[in-house]
Amino acid sequence: MYKKSLFFFFLLFCIIVTGCQQNEKTSTKKEPTKKVKEVKEKEKLPETPISMIGEEIEKEPAGELFQKYSRAKELATNEEYSPTVDEAIKEYIQTMKKVETKEWDAQKWAQSLITNFRSQYSDTIQPMKDFEVKYDKLTLPDGRLLQDVDEEELSKSPDKVNVAILLDASGSMNANVPGGNKMKLAKTSLKSFSESLPKNTNVSLSVFGHKGTGADKDKKLSCSSVETVYPLKNYSKEKFSKALNQFKASGWTPLASAIQKATKQLLQASDEHTKNFIYVVSDGIETCGGNPVNAAKDAKKAKMDVQINIIGFDVDNKADRQLKEVAKAGGGEYTLVKNKQQLDDEITKSWKESMGKTTWRFWVAGNHNNINWDSVGMSNQLRKLFNNHITSRNRELERMNEALNQLLEDKIIDLDTKSATSDFLFKRHEAIKNYADTIQNEKHTEIFDSAERLKKIIDRITKDLDL
Repeated sequence: MYKKSLFFFFLLFCIIVTGCQQNEKTSTKKEPTKKVKEVKEKEKLPETPISMIGEEIEKEPAGELFQKYSRAKELATNEEYSPTVDEAIKEYIQTMKKVETKEWDAQKWAQSLITNFRSQYSDTIQPMKDFEVKYDKLTLPDGRLLQDVDEEELSKSPDKVNVAILLDASGSMNANVPGGNKMKLAKTSLKSFSESLPKNTNVSLSVFGHKGTGADKDKKLSCSSVETVYPLKNYSKEKFSKALNQFKASGWTPLASAIQKATKQLLQASDEHTKNFIYVVSDGIETCGGNPVNAAKDAKKAKMDVQINIIGFDVDNKADRQLKEVAKAGGGEYTLVKNKQQLDDEITKSWKESMGKTTWRFWVAGNHNNINWDSVGMSNQLRKLFNNHITSRNRELERMNEALNQLLEDKIIDLDTKSATSDFLFKRHEAIKNYADTIQNEKHTEIFDSAERLKKIIDRITKDLDL
């Protein structure tokens, strides 16, 4: 009995010891496997790469220390800028002394310097991208920008132009001014103007206030007398002269009604490609109860392109103010003249030259030189933007190299690491340089290619108009 019990306890002891040994073996095997796995996972932690692609570098945010100390002064004078760099490098070195960097290679150091000291390149590159090549002073006599006109459009027939001339025939136009009778002078100037119109231009002549007299009894008749004596069509010297001889100055001044009638006639004869002008010669204020300012505003609201220009011929202050408001409401110009010479000069300058070949001759003669000057001006503006970028990228590299020198001086890195890190930084510098140079060159080419195209357009206009 005793022997059996002893055997049972011995067997139980063996089982327990064997189980413990197996547990220890199992534990010993699993522990190193876990450590190996942790090491592998640590090795897989990704390093932030150093970009060598200009477009990617442009999108990178400003370096932390650059943002904190230097960004606001980056394009300032050295006196203002340099102290900010000193402060940034001082803080960087203090931080690096507290970081375990013995295992850092050149790429790791380059990444550290870049994330702390890089420029915000979008500050200087985006303005170059956004730079608009625009010759905005080169407008055609019809108001369009020359650069908006393409070769296809130039090969088409010119847009239709309608000119409605409104002549005040109220009694006051019978007065004399230096040079002669106002009505006779106006007729002569209008005849000369109409003769100079391009062949594609339609012209009409309407007269107002030419019936009755200035007496109250004739007011109704005179105020209702707005007559088109030469309907809208191509100019005929004989028929236009005959139309001018059909009336004399006699009555009141229904200016508003005259503008309303001309607006209606032009609207009927216009499409989306028609340019319309209303030219008014008047020597007085509206006297028939109408509102010529509102009439001009209504003309501008109509579904057509129209401009109202007015010459005030020897008018008083009250008429001068009203006629000026009418022209402004009609999107045109107002000029006050007092004598024959001023009347002839104004019609020649504001009317005749705006429609006839005289304007084109003057325009063509000046604009070849204007294009050259504008090209140079835009090139200089682009150069200023490019210089800002050059300053930004050079100062970035200088900041990083100064920080590298300080790291070496403080024995945080050795000479070999410094040299290898410097190589990384220079390659990145070259990448952003080449990227920015390409953008600047493309814009520069666009400026002068556009200039050549505009010169060809002017030559085409010169040829087509036989100038």
